[in-house]
Amino acid sequence: MDEESISKARHARAVLSLVCGYAVRDDAMVSNPVRDVQRLPTTPKKESTLTTEQLNNIRELMQQWRLTQGDGPRPNYRLLIDGMEIMLGTSIRIGECLGLRRCDVDMTTLPPTLVVNGTIVSTKAEGIHRKDSPKRSRQRRSIALPSMAAAAVRRRLALAEPDPEASLFATKSGRSLSVSNYERLLRSFIADERANLVKLGVDVDEYTTHIYRRTAATLIERAAGITLASRLLGHANEQTTRNSYVVTADLVDPVTAEILDAVLGG
Repeated sequence: MDEESISKARHARAVLSLVCGYAVRDDAMVSNPVRDVQRLPTTPKKESTLTTEQLNNIRELMQQWRLTQGDGPRPNYRLLIDGMEIMLGTSIRIGECLGLRRCDVDMTTLPPTLVVNGTIVSTKAEGIHRKDSPKRSRQRRSIALPSMAAAAVRRRLALAEPDPEASLFATKSGRSLSVSNYERLLRSFIADERANLVKLGVDVDEYTTHIYRRTAATLIERAAGITLASRLLGHANEQTTRNSYVVTADLVDPVTAEILDAVLGG
């Protein structure tokens, strides 16, 4: 059973359980039979991460991507690199990365910091827009930036409009870039460079933006333990970090920047 099928089965089970629950309360059924259904298999845990050598080679591949082709404009490789380096340096999600604004970063501190307080979402009612909280509101936090991520933020600031609310990842019209557009760009890169990525030992089937978050969390966990990794991810408890990757706080210990600087370089 693939991951999508498991997800659909869980949704169907939840709906049926809700319906049967109402029936029990209305005396139409004696008990809720869904509660006795065999437990669904858990989704296989994704364990792929990227090494420093792989990351350096991926960066080079992105810089050279379609450089010599004459069949149209070059893809925005710099967008891919900057997003990758910010996600690696902070372990934030792609939507949270694309939701960063000029007012969310402070490059005057040592080390520089960014505040995770929003994410890019897409709904039928409002279309693509910035939600003023992360995936979960309790995951608001301030993160110290390692040199690599700080350099990427400075590049985005140089391209952003002067307005404090200006997006660091804006389209030509000034609107926030959508998650789907960034992920589509990454998929195009992976498709074009698949053979080279396989030579590097990259698991291309698990190469999504989430691999950056998993890589950063794994590096922190190995260097400083599960507690700090959990705080960096914004998880409410360490078990979530263990189950999904390898005590939410307003301010993440700045040592995360030092650790990622030492491992990934400036």
